[in-house]
Order: sequence, then structure tokens, then C-alpha cells
Amino acid sequence: MPSLSTVTTAGFAMFSMFFGSGNLVFPITAGVKTQGMFSYTLLGWIVTAVIVPFIGVMGLVRNEGSRDSYYSNLGRSGAFAINFLIFMLVGPFGVVPRCMLVSFGGFQLMYPEFPVWFFTFGFSLALLGLCWQKNRLVEIIGIFLTPFKLGGIALLIVVSLWVAPPIQQVIHMPARECFGYGLEIGYQTMDLMGAPLIAISIYAFLKKKSVSATRKQLFKLGALSSLLGGSILCIVYYGFMALGAHYAADLAGLSQEQYLAAIAQKALGYYAVPIVSVTLAISCLATATLLITMWTEFLHKDILKKQVNRHLCLVASLVVAFAMSLLGFAKIMNFLGNILEWLYPLMIVYAIYKLFDKKSERPIYA
Repeated sequence: MPSLSTVTTAGFAMFSMFFGSGNLVFPITAGVKTQGMFSYTLLGWIVTAVIVPFIGVMGLVRNEGSRDSYYSNLGRSGAFAINFLIFMLVGPFGVVPRCMLVSFGGFQLMYPEFPVWFFTFGFSLALLGLCWQKNRLVEIIGIFLTPFKLGGIALLIVVSLWVAPPIQQVIHMPARECFGYGLEIGYQTMDLMGAPLIAISIYAFLKKKSVSATRKQLFKLGALSSLLGGSILCIVYYGFMALGAHYAADLAGLSQEQYLAAIAQKALGYYAVPIVSVTLAISCLATATLLITMWTEFLHKDILKKQVNRHLCLVASLVVAFAMSLLGFAKIMNFLGNILEWLYPLMIVYAIYKLFDKKSERPIYA
């Protein structure tokens, strides 16, 4: 059996993969809106942005990291259709360009006149370098990117809350309404849609590190890793919502993607903004690296049947993501929101079903 470091690496990697663009924006937005009632919002948020996505992860781990087995109840055509939709939305047509724009939000506070297209183009080049070799994805994210990411976030939360102004309860919402709002805004992270992609990488990593482990042991390792990653997420989400509640008055008039950098500037001074900007960039890079890699593999193997070189597929995917980023954060969110409104509840029901489905077996498609 593998050492504790394997579970720690997998848990850190899951935190880093899940904690991407929307996770940096929406918890603060929720705190701004519900202010002193944010604890009720947090409970709803944890349901749809933590518990439900990790149910998806464990459902796929139970199916031995196989997308085909996980979606086998939908049939071959149904499985391909849902995979295509998910990969498209969390890949270059949705979440990846959103990652680019959230990263740009902090950078824009330092250089307001800097063109967004130039930044997102550079982000695309960074992704190209990180995704060129796919074999060490979990190690790169879990060992190298996460410590910088988690350290920067922890420092920002602790110091900013230490000097934070008291919460000014300007908006009064009933507890039930706050909880419902938390459920709703948790959808927008799209973490359940990314859960199968994350689980594939995590399962492959755990299996590689524990060659002799049984299926039951691998499931246990996945559960322990999920517990670690989910616990870190809950702590960070509490801190971010608390920041939104305390600094709500200072964030008036700013766009959502600028909230975190603005809080850092208010609490720590102008020189903290570069640190936050780097933290934002690393956070979004970690998530985007996974998503663009998985989309590229799907495009290369499932759609184009390996008839086109993988590196060419990667470049084409990044070109699409770059083009989508030029639409802006608000338009991308409107596009995603219309689809998530009906798709996400269906995926929640299916994820719960697959976790307890007694017929889950090894992959059924060759």
C-alpha cells in the first residue's frame, strides 16, 4: 500500500483542481450579497460545490476511473453525447476561458490599460507548456502548484480577516433564502461537471502508486483523498465568504473577478496586489491545465480517433479557448448559466445513483 504522501498529494491535487476560476469568485460574491447571514449561504454552497462534486468523484472511482463504465446506463450514444457536452463546457468553450479572465482580474487592478487579449494569449502559451507532456499531471498540480496556491490563499484570508472592518448588515435575507442562494450559486462552479475528469486523473495516479491494491483499497484511498481535498475546500470557502461579508462596502462598483485583488489591496496595501495576482494565476492555471488536457485527450481519441496529432489538437483547443475569452466574463457566465439550469440537477441525481449502483462493474466498452 502507498504511503501517506500519496493520499496527501492526491488530496492536494483535488483541492487545486476543483478550486479554479469560479471558486475564486463566487464565494466572495455570496458573502457580499448575504453579509452577516453568510453562514447559511455557506451551508447551501457546501452541498452543491463540495459534497455533490465529491460524490461524482467517488462514483467514478467506484467505476475504476472509466468514463464508459460511469455513463454505461446511458448507452454508447448517450455516454458519448454527455461526455462531449461536459468536455466542451468545462474545456475551451466555458471554464478554461473563464480561468483566463479571472486571472486577468487581479492583473487589471495593477495595469488598468493592459489589453485583455494580450494577457489571455500569454495564459494560453503557459497552458501549452504545462499540457505538452500529460504523464505527470497530478504530481505537477499536487506537489508543485498547490503549495504556492494554498499558501497564498491562506495568507490572504488570515491577514485580511485580521484587519477586516465589521460586517455592515445592509441587506436582510431570511436564513432559508440564504441557504437556497448558496445552493444556486454553487451550481455555477460547475465542479460536478469537472468531477469525472478529476477522478480519472486521481484514480490513475492512485493506481500507479499502489499497483498491488485491490479495487476496495483504491476506493478507500480515493475516499481519504476526497476527504482531505473537500475539508480544505470547506475551510477556504468559509474564509472567502467571510471576506465578502466584511468588505462588501469596499467592493461596490467592481466586477466579480476583481473582488479578491481589491480586498488584498484594501487590507494589505497596493504591494499585496502582485502576490494575489500570482495566486489567482496559479489557481486558474492548475484547473485549466487539467481541463484542457482532458478535453484534448477526448478530442484526440474519442472524436478524431487518433487521426490527428495530439499536439495539434492541443493547439487548436487553446486557440478556441483564447477566442472565447475575448467574449468577456459576463457573456461566458450567461452562456453557461442557461445550460446549467437544466443540466446540473440531472447530473446530481445521476451522480448519487452511480455511487450506490450495485451494477457498477469494470469498463464495458473496449
